[in-house]
Amino acid sequence: MDSRLRRKQILKNAAVLFGQYGYHATSITDIIEAAGIARGTFYLYFHNKRAIFEELLDRLVVQIRERIRVVDVSPGARSAKAQLQDNLVGVLELLTENRPLLSILLEGAVGLDKGFDEKLSDFYQRLAATIEGSLTLGQKMGLVRDRDTRIAALAGIGMVKEVLHSLLRNDSRVVDLPGIAAQLLDIFSYGVLTNDTTIMTQK
Repeated sequence: MDSRLRRKQILKNAAVLFGQYGYHATSITDIIEAAGIARGTFYLYFHNKRAIFEELLDRLVVQIRERIRVVDVSPGARSAKAQLQDNLVGVLELLTENRPLLSILLEGAVGLDKGFDEKLSDFYQRLAATIEGSLTLGQKMGLVRDRDTRIAALAGIGMVKEVLHSLLRNDSRVVDLPGIAAQLLDIFSYGVLTNDTTIMTQK
């Protein structure tokens, strides 16, 4: 097996173990046994367990960014809403297809390992920056209202996280991701309140 495939094998087995037993409860020995490799082979690729975790998250950030495409506003292009929904469906598919890693992101034990906490925080900061950048570009294109893009990005992440957490807890293998994406996009775009200012201003 060439080095690229061997590295991928170690990462894949580690992600599954992290998802099943948690990052902190998984040992290097567990990973070595699951991957069917010698201890020396493991250390050819990774210095420690955290290095695996960091690479898994770094790869996920890259994959998420690849799923978020700039909206095409040229004549004849599909509606901006349809393109945004495609972006969101792509991200949801990526995360739900990587359930072990999703489990770490949503249920990782914070406070037990400073390095782990810092990497998890860094992941969400980079994700927020990616979304914030997309929203800022959307404002320049006239697709996004004049709002604080940082707050909007964080709110969007929180909304998606809770929906994914619910799916993860229910262990649902067949879900209507396009339908979920449409609902999330609708809420993010228009909110949940009516435009009846009379009701909103009543004491």
